[in-house]
Amino acid sequence: MRRLIPIVLLALTAACGDRACGGRGGLPPQRLPMVKLADGRSFHLLDKGQYKALYDTMGQLAIVQYDSNNDGRADYLAYYEGKQIRVIEVDEDQDSWIDRWEHYDARGVLEKIGRWRKQKGKADVWRFPGPGGLASRVEYDDDGDGRSERSETFRDGQLVRIELDSDRDGRMDRWQTWEDGRLKSEELDTKGAGTPDRRLVYGGRGGIARIERLQP
Repeated sequence: MRRLIPIVLLALTAACGDRACGGRGGLPPQRLPMVKLADGRSFHLLDKGQYKALYDTMGQLAIVQYDSNNDGRADYLAYYEGKQIRVIEVDEDQDSWIDRWEHYDARGVLEKIGRWRKQKGKADVWRFPGPGGLASRVEYDDDGDGRSERSETFRDGQLVRIELDSDRDGRMDRWQTWEDGRLKSEELDTKGAGTPDRRLVYGGRGGIARIERLQP
C-alpha cells in the first residue's frame, strides 16, 4: 500500500487549481524557466521541491517528477496525455534505474505493469492485471527485441495456457493447454504457416499419449 501513496500525490500535484497554476485555467504560470531533458526535449519547469511539473510549449502538463528521498533524483515519474496519466515509471530501489513501468488507458485504468529481469532499465516482463488484482496474462521478452516470446494466460490465478515463439521470428508456433498444474496438450506449427498442424496429447504421467494431425 505504501507504494500507492506517491502515485496518488503525483495525481494531486498535477491537478492544479487556479492559484497553483497562476489562474490560467490549468496552464502553468507565466515566465517559467525552460529546461532541456537528456532526450533533447524542452519544457517549462514548475519547481515545488520534491515535486516538479514539466509543461510543454503549448502549456499542457506533460510530466510530473517526485523525489521521495530528497536526493536530487526523481524516483517517480508520471507522463500525461491531456489530463490523464498514461505511464508511471518507478525507481523502487533509488539507484537511478527504473524498475517498474505502469501503463494506463485513456480512462485511467491500469493496463499492464512492466519489470526488468536481464537488462537494467529495460522492461522484459509484463503483467496484465485481471479480476481481483490477479494476473490474467504475463508476457516475457527473452531476447530484448521488444517482442514477446512467451505468453502465459491465467484464470483465477491458475495457469491455463502458454504460447511460445520458439524460433523467435515474431510469431507464436507452440500453444500449450494446462490444467491443474499439468500440461494437457500442445499444438505445434511445424511448417511456419502461423497456424498449428500437429497436436501432442499428454497422459497422466506427463508422457505423450498420442499425436494428432490438424487441418490448416
